[in-house]
Amino acid sequence: MGYDDETIRRVQSLIRKEQLKRDAEAQCLEDVACLVFLESYFADFAQKHDEAKLIDILQKTWKKMSAEGHAAALGLALPEGTKELGEKALAG
Repeated sequence: MGYDDETIRRVQSLIRKEQLKRDAEAQCLEDVACLVFLESYFADFAQKHDEAKLIDILQKTWKKMSAEGHAAALGLALPEGTKELGEKALAG
C-alpha cells in the first residue's frame, strides 16, 4: 500500500497497545476505545451479563485509562442502570 516501515511499525505498536501510560498516542487511542465502549455499547452489553462480571470489566477498563480518560468517562451521560454499575465498580 506504499506505507514506509516506520509507519507500519508505529501502527502495529498502537494496535498492540504497547507502552500504555508511557506513550501518549497509545494511551489516547486506548482512552477513546474505552469511552466509545462505555458510551455506545456498554448498556446493551450489560443486559447480557451478570453484575459481578460487569463490575469486573468496568474496573479493568478504568485501570487502562488515563486521568484525562477518567475525567471524560465521568462526564458521559450514561443510562441510569449503567451509571449505577459504574459507581459500584469505582467504589470497589
